[in-house]
Amino acid sequence: MPKRIALFNHKGGTGKTISAYHIGWKLTQHGKNVLLVDGDSQVNLTALSLGFDVFDSYYDNEETKTKNLKDAVAPIFEGKPAALEAFDCPTALNNDKLFVLPGHADLASYEGQISLAQETAGSLSVMKNLPGALHAFIELVEERHNIDYTLIDLNPGLGAINQNFFMASDAFIVPTNPDPFSLMAIGTLGSHLVRWNEWKQSNFGKFADADYPLHQSTPVFLGTLNSRFNKHASKAARKFDIRIKKIDERVEESFVPRIRNAGMTVKEECYAKAFLDWKDVLTKDNTGKYALARIPDFQGLIHTSNLSGVPIYLLDEDSLKSDEIVGVVKENAMKNIASFDNIYEAITSKIEMLLSDDCC
Repeated sequence: MPKRIALFNHKGGTGKTISAYHIGWKLTQHGKNVLLVDGDSQVNLTALSLGFDVFDSYYDNEETKTKNLKDAVAPIFEGKPAALEAFDCPTALNNDKLFVLPGHADLASYEGQISLAQETAGSLSVMKNLPGALHAFIELVEERHNIDYTLIDLNPGLGAINQNFFMASDAFIVPTNPDPFSLMAIGTLGSHLVRWNEWKQSNFGKFADADYPLHQSTPVFLGTLNSRFNKHASKAARKFDIRIKKIDERVEESFVPRIRNAGMTVKEECYAKAFLDWKDVLTKDNTGKYALARIPDFQGLIHTSNLSGVPIYLLDEDSLKSDEIVGVVKENAMKNIASFDNIYEAITSKIEMLLSDDCC
């Protein structure tokens, strides 16, 4: 059965989209079929994965423009007498094992309907299929493409659509970045996620007879990603290091205990094993027990990555040369590329271990 992972933080600008893309690609290097679900109305994950040229034509082409998440579930939300039907998802540029379920800029238009359906908790029969529709369609796509892992990119908000995606997940990752607002967000996020899960568990039976029932799962926490900071001498610059450590402390002291009490964690020894197994591979400032890794800012390499249509860690000398990166700058870039490969190898391996039967 596929493992479905939501990347979510109600604080924006934390690098969740680019993390979903890089983790998804790395999982395919581990021999997995991966589905990227673009649940953000900005549709950045779709553009990044398909490539910006293909992205534009995808939504113009008559054959593909309705093959997206919003149009796929429209029959349920618009009361049409039609069942959900999966379609062949496009694959990411240069990777035929990385499937993309394209998003839609108007997905948020269903926010009110989902909210009402969840508020009435199954008492309105005409709305009973709405809370389970997104899960059901994703499941159909997973079956069609023999998916092993699904990564869902959520928008930075606390609305009903995000709650719905979260309830449709088996696990979640919390991207952060080293600023005061990420620290504040960690302070409140646990309460929101626990409340979403409690709603699902208490109302699960009310949707059992729906054509599209809720996903039977309790999402578990896999860890944080500390992203988008500048580094100095291979480590995070001092001010960023201090902020990241504060985030790590708040996660350990308040966030994890809150969600652990709700049954939303894996076995504690597995977090410790994930940390210790990769401690000597990651830089020494990766000290957070529940942090999957620190991911420095990509800086100029993101431009080269977009040009080449591959993640940062797959860039090579030819791709750097094509972006006019040469000499000493090229040598430093190659070192950074190798470092990013280690980082995402650690993240992906931790995810696989934390979601194994021994840990869940």
